[in-house]
Amino acid sequence: MMLLSHETSTIVDPFTLWSLGYEQADKLVKYGAEQLQEENPVCYTEMKTIIKSLFNTPHQQDSYHQLTRSEQTTIFRLRTGYNRLNQRLHKVMKVVQYPMCSCGEAEQDTAHLLQSCKMYQALIDKIWHSETPLKEKLYGPVDALQKQRWI
Repeated sequence: MMLLSHETSTIVDPFTLWSLGYEQADKLVKYGAEQLQEENPVCYTEMKTIIKSLFNTPHQQDSYHQLTRSEQTTIFRLRTGYNRLNQRLHKVMKVVQYPMCSCGEAEQDTAHLLQSCKMYQALIDKIWHSETPLKEKLYGPVDALQKQRWI
């Protein structure tokens, strides 16, 4: 098994024991024991911390994690589509008769609400000042995400 090193170690897993038979597996274990064992100067807990930090870094860099709980809920619902907009209420929950927005222009979904709804256009212009891509509104820096509080 390779683990942050160029040298390999022999590890026998239960599947190997089952598929090769215990006699062959025993030979493999003995062979591995005879091989030169590398010294690992890093203890188990430190290695675990290093591995976790390698995997967790990109996830924790999302500005979403710097928001309050209610702000996170709003952004999550907008990102995933699990919200109370007419498109979902019509298609998934069958609660409203039509998926159309009250403005009558398009289906009421996240993109329409944040980008082009005529009912909220004045508010959108006031908050964003200039044309802003939907991706920035949903995945941008903290201040961009916090601007979605009006929803």
